[in-house]
Amino acid sequence: MRTETLGRPGEPEVAPRPFDWPAQAFDALEQAVVALDRERKVVYSNRRIEELLGVEGGALIGTPGSRVFPGADARWLKGALREPRDFRIEAEGRQLTLKAEALPIRGEDGGLMGSVVVAEAISETAEGEFQKHIDRLVSLGELSAYVAHEIRNPLTGIRTTVQFVGSKLKPRDPSREDLDDVIRELDRIEQIINGLLLFARPPASRPQPCDLNVVLEKTLALLEIQLSDAQVSLSREFAPDLPQVYADPDLVQQVFLNLCLNAIQAMPQGGELNVATVRRTRARRPLVDVSFHDSGVGIPKEFMEKIFDPFFTTRSMGTGLGLPISVQIVREAGGTITAKNNAGGGATLRVSFPVPAEPPGRAEE
Repeated sequence: MRTETLGRPGEPEVAPRPFDWPAQAFDALEQAVVALDRERKVVYSNRRIEELLGVEGGALIGTPGSRVFPGADARWLKGALREPRDFRIEAEGRQLTLKAEALPIRGEDGGLMGSVVVAEAISETAEGEFQKHIDRLVSLGELSAYVAHEIRNPLTGIRTTVQFVGSKLKPRDPSREDLDDVIRELDRIEQIINGLLLFARPPASRPQPCDLNVVLEKTLALLEIQLSDAQVSLSREFAPDLPQVYADPDLVQQVFLNLCLNAIQAMPQGGELNVATVRRTRARRPLVDVSFHDSGVGIPKEFMEKIFDPFFTTRSMGTGLGLPISVQIVREAGGTITAKNNAGGGATLRVSFPVPAEPPGRAEE
């Protein structure tokens, strides 16, 4: 018995689109997969390699394998060597290391048809370096709490003694100025201790559904006077329909405020500050990025690895604790902070927050 497909008279029958099992299977892998033809050009790339390199789907097709894997020679790309190699790659302003191995693909007659390269990201600078900073901050935080408590007690005694001596001096005694200088320095030490304690034990986070565009608007409203006084023009590029993240809006505002102030201070002669939000996907994880792009002096290369370290500052009156505290806050929200210099001058600091799998506040079914 023959079964016919019913349809409108005169309409051609449309066969259902077949499910591409090989492509779907490769896209499900955590490893990067690149297939090359006999001329060592890309004929297939899975989703993982496209995410790692930050390119659109299909954008690598036709690209020479030596460009995807810089420095790879023809024999290795053909799979003749069968040895794993490490490749340092820069993509989207970050560096990563791929450990890759090429395997030959042969036809039924044994002839070489091409090769397939399987690679795995063994380090991604943006996140790997961030975790190193976190590990260092945790150890320093424990030490900072101990030092702060041990210093605060004798400081109280010193302040009391200085104030007592000052009360015994005559109003016009020149020694009063010296004692006033001592009090000012004690105030500065007290400020550093308070920063140490805040760094060691950040305020308890109260995470909740958080619209980062709204938090940014509140932050920038607080900075109108500083921006005007510093002759810094502000531009916004906020993505519409930005998904909410799960974070403490007050602490996130503290982070944004600190990054904006740092950007303003990096432009002593005035300049431009661009604040932008965008949604992106990285390693199959949806993220919301908040970027602070300034036209200032940039970050000297020798300082790039130190800017997140406690007490590192280039300002005479700075404590060097603003960025480390910001790192702690962002870490609590599951995010990262990265920094890079702009090609045309200035620097960009980017805060990345994970987007929850379920919209915040929605009960699981």
